[in-house]
Amino acid sequence: MEVSHAHIEFDGKYLLTLDNHHLQPRPATPYLHAHTQLELSCIKSGKGEYVVDDKVYSIQPGDIFIFNNIETHAIGVYPPDELINMVIHFDPRLIWNIGGNLFDARYLNIFYNRNENFENRLDRKNPATKEIRRLFLEIEREFYERQPEYELMIKVKLLNILVALLRHYGYTEERPPISSKTKKDLIAMNRVIEYIETHLDQDIRLKDLAAIAYMSPSYFSTVFKKYNGISPTQYISRKRIALAQEYLKNTDKTVIEIASLCGFNNTANFYKTFKNITGKIPSDFR
Repeated sequence: MEVSHAHIEFDGKYLLTLDNHHLQPRPATPYLHAHTQLELSCIKSGKGEYVVDDKVYSIQPGDIFIFNNIETHAIGVYPPDELINMVIHFDPRLIWNIGGNLFDARYLNIFYNRNENFENRLDRKNPATKEIRRLFLEIEREFYERQPEYELMIKVKLLNILVALLRHYGYTEERPPISSKTKKDLIAMNRVIEYIETHLDQDIRLKDLAAIAYMSPSYFSTVFKKYNGISPTQYISRKRIALAQEYLKNTDKTVIEIASLCGFNNTANFYKTFKNITGKIPSDFR
């Protein structure tokens, strides 16, 4: 059993995706990238190395890696065999939207509130790493079997992974309980991100986003980066390029048409932003 691609939707948005990437032998450097989503990665087979910003980690089957949305990373695969990497990408809103007493940003501390002990590759000797690997495979099985309420079960298993990361590794700083003010800020971030995703083809101004959040522009920028890891401008650029990648892969639209559909007022700016984020120009990506 293996799932090549699967996702969970919320109001028409993909808030969690699972993919199995079959990678042939290659160097890592040309493939450095970052995502707007948070990432959990499980190595099913193969050997190589993970380059994460200025760090290099060796890879062996069973390794688990964690990436936030500002860390550039890429896999180098050692010959002669392919490497299979199961990757879960999820939007922070999948956690923010769980509601009730579970509405708690502490689940995301492993991505945003790390201490000096943090490593992107989980300790291979820690018994919890084996448990997290098992939860990965159970999430994949839920996608494969699609029994009633499988989406809910996947969210539960993801929360189990996030709690295990907080409980068993000592990678995060201590924080006070989540306040009502924090919850209010997260609700505001939901409104803002919904607006961004439905207006990517238009001019999006910082002052308009701040108004949606009922904040001043300077305070809004601080809050946005706190919960998303990057500035509003960086977030918008990455979302636009992610949308452009979908157009390039799945349509025959010209680069000029795609640039316009993704909110770029000229192709030069589109090319520059695309290359800064992906390391390639649009025609090479296609």
